[in-house]
Amino acid sequence: MRRAVVLILLVAAIPAAAQPPPEFELPEVIIPGRRPQPLGSTPASVTVLTREELDALGIGTVADALQLVPEVFIRGYGGAGSLAEASIRGFGPGQVLVLLDGVPLNNVALGQADLSTISLLGVERIEVLRGPFAALAGSGALGGVINIVTGRAHPTATVRYGGAGERRLSLAGGTGTATYGLDLSGSDGIRPNSDHADVTARLELRPRERLRLSVHHHRAHLGSPGDLGAPTPFDRQASDRTVVQAQWSAQTLLIRGYYAGERLVFDTPFGTSIYQAAVAGGEWQRRWAVSPSRLVVAGVEVQAQRLDAVVFGSAIREDAVLAAGYAQYDAVLSPRTLASLGLRLDAHSRYGTALNPRAGIVYSLDERTRIRAAVGRTFRGPTFLHLFFPGCSNPDLSAESAWAAEVGLERTLSRGTISATAFGAEARNLITTGCPPVNVNEASFRGISLEGRARISAGTELRANLTAQQAVDRISGAPLPRVPALALNATVTHRLSPASSVAAVLRYVGVRHDIDFSTFPAVPVELPGYVDLGLRYQRRVGETWMVTIGVDNVLDARYEVVKGFPAAGRRVFISASGRF
Repeated sequence: MRRAVVLILLVAAIPAAAQPPPEFELPEVIIPGRRPQPLGSTPASVTVLTREELDALGIGTVADALQLVPEVFIRGYGGAGSLAEASIRGFGPGQVLVLLDGVPLNNVALGQADLSTISLLGVERIEVLRGPFAALAGSGALGGVINIVTGRAHPTATVRYGGAGERRLSLAGGTGTATYGLDLSGSDGIRPNSDHADVTARLELRPRERLRLSVHHHRAHLGSPGDLGAPTPFDRQASDRTVVQAQWSAQTLLIRGYYAGERLVFDTPFGTSIYQAAVAGGEWQRRWAVSPSRLVVAGVEVQAQRLDAVVFGSAIREDAVLAAGYAQYDAVLSPRTLASLGLRLDAHSRYGTALNPRAGIVYSLDERTRIRAAVGRTFRGPTFLHLFFPGCSNPDLSAESAWAAEVGLERTLSRGTISATAFGAEARNLITTGCPPVNVNEASFRGISLEGRARISAGTELRANLTAQQAVDRISGAPLPRVPALALNATVTHRLSPASSVAAVLRYVGVRHDIDFSTFPAVPVELPGYVDLGLRYQRRVGETWMVTIGVDNVLDARYEVVKGFPAAGRRVFISASGRF
């Protein structure tokens, strides 16, 4: 299953120093506390990937970018254009909230967001928050939040060509009040019936200083080859998604409205299924400086959800309304201590209410070292298919919920930074995939991650992270599927000259448990670990163009991220990007 649309905005944190809440300088993030703030002032585990970093590594997709982040595992179903979903800290794709400029992309019918439908066109940065953040984000953020932030673009042009018929043409430009872009991509695929063709277009208008209007549209046509054990050489699918947003913001006030509409079509020799989903929402938010060292952020949100679908010949026409209120209190308790408290109440017309608190603290041991800790409750409401699928649904389902906690240590070194985070969660009322679905499952999640970044020399930078985790079904004692016990990511960039550089991207993923659906009944299997190495060479040509030559999967490793869906082998690409 694929493409996406559903739910709200963002999370929890604190101001930066024992002074009045400032207009923060970069680097900053939007996710924590629903306001711009420095990474060092939040108790949350946050990673920010800038566009400059992604371009330097020759990263071409959102899914590839997210594979650089600790505690994040991308479940890819094949080569370019195929379904790609994010798992954070062992929680599944339906338990990770994906946002585009704060607008939710998780599908109201299916629950998850397909990262392959999100282009890097106009993307300024990607913010990844790991942990429980329903206190301000609402439903779907059990594992974390991914916020993809677009911005004003310089006039640019990019062309890319690679193995398996990969091709891309991307154009962007703008004036003082308008930004626009067009991205065309496609490939012939690595298996029969795995081709794809995608179009993304965006337009952003700023007719006034505080007013932002944006439209983002994506369309795709692709094959659906199925798994190796049960191939589907004639299945096709198509998707259309349009996101429209209007936002007015002042120093202490934000008002926004948005609409996300999506149409998914799955065409098989046995029939066609069509999902048409629409989400319309609005938010009002206000910030108050209670004192020179105290800040309150509060807001209300409303959202209307609708699904009009025909699934295997059965019609589903349902709607729902969500209303929510949230508050966040951030305080400087001492020159070394920052604290944060958050609370959100969600009222959904189908599955009832959910109250979710969160608390966090940051303590600076010295100018270079800080400790942070956080605890919170989070939830995910059942999807429309859980509630309404004809003959196999349960309208009495309640929301999944989890309590989670983390503690982290971060230190700034003379040439870089290093951090360690321990995390855990206990989830209950998890919804089974049976017929009908019921709230019976419970699960435990435990893990630790290490992350470091260092400037080895004047022209060489190393960035690496290691995640060890365990996710267990508490009822059966079995490990949860598709959760790697160990994962390592590392990147090295080296500048050869002012006009050229090289880079390496290394990823190791350990053993995962999975399910083989090619047999009946399906049986559990264990997938071996794998190593994927990528190399890049970049050279500037003149003042305008940057040429990149890259090789992905240099070792030509043969592996499956998900059982039955082989990853692409060694492939070479070349791209040229011009900035005018």
